[in-house]
Amino acid sequence: MGPIIIDIEGQHLTEDDKALLSHPNVGGVILFARNYTTSTQLSALTASINASRETPLVIFVDQEGGRVQRFREGFTKIPPASVYQYQEDGDQLAYDAGWLMATELIAHGVDTSFAPVLDIGEQCAAIGNRAFGKDIETVTRYAKQFSLGMKAAGMATTGKHFPGHGGVLADSHLETPHDPRNDIQETDMQVFQTLIEEELLDCIMPAHVVYDAYDDRPASGSDYWLKKVLRNTLKYPGIVFSDDLNMKGADVMGSYAERAVKALEAGCDALLLCNNRQGLLEMVEALPQQDCSQLGTLKTHNQDDAIAQMQSDRYTAIKRRLATLS
Repeated sequence: MGPIIIDIEGQHLTEDDKALLSHPNVGGVILFARNYTTSTQLSALTASINASRETPLVIFVDQEGGRVQRFREGFTKIPPASVYQYQEDGDQLAYDAGWLMATELIAHGVDTSFAPVLDIGEQCAAIGNRAFGKDIETVTRYAKQFSLGMKAAGMATTGKHFPGHGGVLADSHLETPHDPRNDIQETDMQVFQTLIEEELLDCIMPAHVVYDAYDDRPASGSDYWLKKVLRNTLKYPGIVFSDDLNMKGADVMGSYAERAVKALEAGCDALLLCNNRQGLLEMVEALPQQDCSQLGTLKTHNQDDAIAQMQSDRYTAIKRRLATLS
């Protein structure tokens, strides 16, 4: 199982998709809204992806809630993360939303959603109301509950965007943001540190942000952040994913092949490159054959259990409560 997570063209696997999925450097697939029409179609698609290799690939999606929810029609509308702090039952709601989101995805053959967002504040264009709050305590509180809910459903969690994307105004989808603060390890990073210490993060995704007071490279391509801080100081044992290497924030890392090499050398275990098939082919072919067997740990859930949970009174009650927040 290789380290590269690819995207596919549509609602069904094309011959080009199948050829790419067979490459030994590929370890998973990330799905988008264009890959979804109905519940039945999605289940058939994930089944065909799993059947495409002797060792099933890992299937991902961004299904945080709010504006970042790829599957909508037929799925529960998950509120943006910022909502929970204003509800009397916010802790339970965050837990239930994490559980329900994960249950619906697992029931359809999707292994994990890249969630929760652990960034602080809403001023960043890339984050906004994806943040659970505007201070360390609020974000930690509700992200913890959302994570516990995901794990209770059997889904691995991914904390993003390490060490914290919320302090910049720029959108790393469009440019490389620079964060000049010299206290991020004592502020934003504390959310990550707490959830790592409580063993609530199975995966982490670093930011395409340069933290000038610490290093001149984006965290996604920085061994300072990924090896010295994340692995050595915080003792994080899990999987590290690059953020999408097609984002403009990664342009400073060079060509697509160079981005892959630099991200791996910096300490990423798995790589994403989305919505750029030519760049993806360049990366897959140029990268020496790599192994990322850790990805297999993300497929430890039970799809039949999730399907059964979607028939339960608990699921119905949570779905009804979340609908009141829409």
